[in-house]
Amino acid sequence: MSPIRQYGWYQWPMRIFQLAIATICLALAAALVDQQGDGGSPGKINFCVFVGCFSILTFFLTALGAFWPNLVGNVYLIAAYDALNWIFALTAGVCIAVAIRVHSCANRSFLDSNHFTQGSGKRCRELRALCFFLWFLFGLYLVSFIIQFFVRHDVGTHTYNSRGGGRKKGSGPAVAPRPAMSAV
Repeated sequence: MSPIRQYGWYQWPMRIFQLAIATICLALAAALVDQQGDGGSPGKINFCVFVGCFSILTFFLTALGAFWPNLVGNVYLIAAYDALNWIFALTAGVCIAVAIRVHSCANRSFLDSNHFTQGSGKRCRELRALCFFLWFLFGLYLVSFIIQFFVRHDVGTHTYNSRGGGRKKGSGPAVAPRPAMSAV
């Protein structure tokens, strides 16, 4: 089984896009934590900061797998990273959607009564943007996990025999390899 196989041409653009979206999520959540008034930042926003940091960390661990496939390039480990990111992004997206209750940012009574918006239309728009990007990140990791699932099963079916010149198992009768020029 070749652990480098999961790094096909289709994986890197999606991984880089995941990194960009995770960075946006982290920046929005960190800005919301920074702007928080008295009482500290809510746990839901802190969890969004964690989701962004964890996603960025797992991107770099996945990228290291291309250079050290035996250490961190295992297909099952990368599928586990994708599954964890998928679950965390889903949880954070639901938490923020419940927190802002998808109201209009022009609704003054909502802005004043919501603990997360603190009466600010700017914070409301940032929360809505954070919610959107978290749901987008959830979709990206769902697709990435599905791709890893198929790659994992695809890699597992292509086992090679040490005899027979790299022939697939079960692909027909055993045929001796052609002789090399030095054997003629």
